[in-house]
Amino acid sequence: MLLRIGVAIASALTLLAHKQKFINSKMLIFIPFILISFQNAYTFSVIEVGDFTGHSLNYLALFIGAGMFVLWNWYYSLAIILPFILATGYFFQMNHHLNMNEALINGGLLLLVVTVFMFILIETRYRLRISMIKFKIALMEANDALGFEKAQSDKLLRNILPDEVADELKLTGRASAKHYQKVSVLFTDFKGFTARSASMTPEEVIEELNKCFSAFDEIVEKYNLEKIKTIGDAYMCAGGLPLANQTNHIDAVRAGLAIQEYITAYKNECIAKGEPYFECRLGINTGEVVAGVVSTKKFANDNWGDTVNTVSRAESNGYLGKVNITETTYELVKDIFKCEYRGDIEVKGKGQMKMYFVLG
Repeated sequence: MLLRIGVAIASALTLLAHKQKFINSKMLIFIPFILISFQNAYTFSVIEVGDFTGHSLNYLALFIGAGMFVLWNWYYSLAIILPFILATGYFFQMNHHLNMNEALINGGLLLLVVTVFMFILIETRYRLRISMIKFKIALMEANDALGFEKAQSDKLLRNILPDEVADELKLTGRASAKHYQKVSVLFTDFKGFTARSASMTPEEVIEELNKCFSAFDEIVEKYNLEKIKTIGDAYMCAGGLPLANQTNHIDAVRAGLAIQEYITAYKNECIAKGEPYFECRLGINTGEVVAGVVSTKKFANDNWGDTVNTVSRAESNGYLGKVNITETTYELVKDIFKCEYRGDIEVKGKGQMKMYFVLG
């Protein structure tokens, strides 16, 4: 009785230790199991012959319970069963009332039952381990696929929006409008696009636009400008945003000259092949703008302000193959580029405006 009370107290203390997070769940089960196994082993030193079979059933239950540890860690089972068997043998030989033949028969049957049960548990553990490995592999593949899709969507978002705007949009779900004191906006438009495209298939129109605009993209990136948008056959970009700088007027003019140089080469190539071609007007203006993302569907980064309206007028009043700049831009680049004064040009909605061609 004292032994059983002692085991009960030790088990209660183990439970308390687990509550206080001194031991984990496995040890909470392991410690009472090992105590009960020694309790059962000691019982063999005091039981009568008639109690042998019943006590063997206790053993069977304990063996099976200890075997459950195989599903966690097999060495827990060994730590219970091996000391249990040694203690049983020791206490058994101390009791002269027990019959060795009966012990061997009962012990053999008990060992057979436990062996079968342990085999089932080991097989179950193996299947669980295989399932876990397959699950981890599937999870890794799913994570890889998710990572790839995330990278693709992130790349697509950064192709649509500037990096700074894309990061803010991902972080907060919105992008705030920003005011820029000095931005150089470049705007191009193809002459006679509607009439020329009428003699081309839709696929040919898209192919030609894609060819030209892809070349514009490379030039814009080279000169540190930010592509804003295309509207039909019009192309808009700007320097000095989303990161402000003090060289955007120079960058924009260099890009404008490079674009017209490309269009001239493209035109000559098309003429040599007897194919239709595009020519473009190009305008540049420098000033204040407000930039931001409009709408919550199909995000589009855009610029607003009088600077943007004026550059559109500069483009429409330009000449084919020329880089037409406003007086504001001219004052910033006149000491760097060779320019030609065009005089006062009547501009719709603006009145008289001074404009200049950049010659080189």
